[in-house]
Amino acid sequence: MIPDALAAQLRSRGEAPAVVDPEQALTYADLDGLSGAVAAHLDQLGVGAGEAVVVHTRLSRWAVVAMLGVLRAGARYVPVDAAFPAARRDLMVARSGARVTLTEGLLASLAPAHSPWRDGPFAYTMFTSGSTGVPKAVTVSRAALSYSTGARLEYYGRPPERFLLCSSISFDSSVAGVYWTLCTGGTLVIPSDRPFDVRALVRAGAVHRPTHTLMVPSLYRLLLRSPVRSLTTVIVAGETCPPALVDLHHERMPHAALHNEYGPTECTVWSTVHRCVPGEDPVPIGRPIPGTTISIEDGELCISSPGVVSGGPVYRTGDRVSMGADGLLRYHGRVDEQLKVGGMRIEPAEIEHALMSHPAVLLAGVAVPWQGVAFVVSAEPVDQKSLRAHLLDRLPAVAVPTVFVRVPRLPTLPNGKLDRSALGRAARPEPDRQLSP
Repeated sequence: MIPDALAAQLRSRGEAPAVVDPEQALTYADLDGLSGAVAAHLDQLGVGAGEAVVVHTRLSRWAVVAMLGVLRAGARYVPVDAAFPAARRDLMVARSGARVTLTEGLLASLAPAHSPWRDGPFAYTMFTSGSTGVPKAVTVSRAALSYSTGARLEYYGRPPERFLLCSSISFDSSVAGVYWTLCTGGTLVIPSDRPFDVRALVRAGAVHRPTHTLMVPSLYRLLLRSPVRSLTTVIVAGETCPPALVDLHHERMPHAALHNEYGPTECTVWSTVHRCVPGEDPVPIGRPIPGTTISIEDGELCISSPGVVSGGPVYRTGDRVSMGADGLLRYHGRVDEQLKVGGMRIEPAEIEHALMSHPAVLLAGVAVPWQGVAFVVSAEPVDQKSLRAHLLDRLPAVAVPTVFVRVPRLPTLPNGKLDRSALGRAARPEPDRQLSP
């Protein structure tokens, strides 16, 4: 179980580095004392087994201290990233039902203490909706977290020596890095409190020489402009992985393995995985992780796993997939997000991948619902005719955007994924605001 593995490392690793952020490094002994102080504080407040406790911090060493302290107290943490918009944070806190909130100021005021590890049914609660609408709470048990982490150890074999943590604490990919690393005695490297701070990632890579990382594909594409050469295992997840990214990775980081992970929050971080090789189009999401089985019903992926935490033993994902003769799963988009253009159906990701295969385009996003508008991030202006010609060689003519808007960055949800609803709002006809590449 996760608590046992954490307790063992905190006892045995002593002065070995556990967590490093831009402000300070904590040893395992430090982490033991500080998380013990959190647990003792929660015990004084009468926090019971399984009770929700809000962790309201930046992506920092304090987030890790608080997470472990809450688990140590037998409670469950609700991570609320302090970098999120205030309205979003308020909604998450309100829907958590928590009566206790841990802030960085409070955490810094606690003196190190020893506290026993208490049992509890749950590990954490995450919210899965985007930046609009009502957040949906998903509560993950300790058993599910232990399964997910154990499957990671079984699949990847060698654990991280130093893990570059690039995910918001409110995004469940952070769970993979935190527990995979700390349960095996490695070091968590937090380059910045802003997950998309590429310059900070490059600086941290040079100073701390991380061996493993996990990030969304769009961020990794930017990082490959200044690769972190020490990495031996790179994982992309949270978005569709473009074939061009796989090719670029193998061109610039041929010594490192690239893995494409897929999994809903309701299935505890990950459910399938694939080690990527050049030339795959689309890039597979692979095979089920150890202990997970899948089925495909009317094209929709269904998952059965000890990691499933919502509504029974089988989780219907809402994702359309196919399985090839090679036994590999391939993702074809959301059941409810497919575009219908000129009488044919096409995935937004297919248009975006075709755009990003243009040598001048760094990132691309297509507005949903379809309005014939594509947004591109590029280092230099790109002629619209060049983009159209490039796409006409790769897509049906009806799927080629009629307007290209060059932007400095694409809008993202708090978890780092592309915010298509924001693109849709930006794509509404306002000719005076449109800037062609």
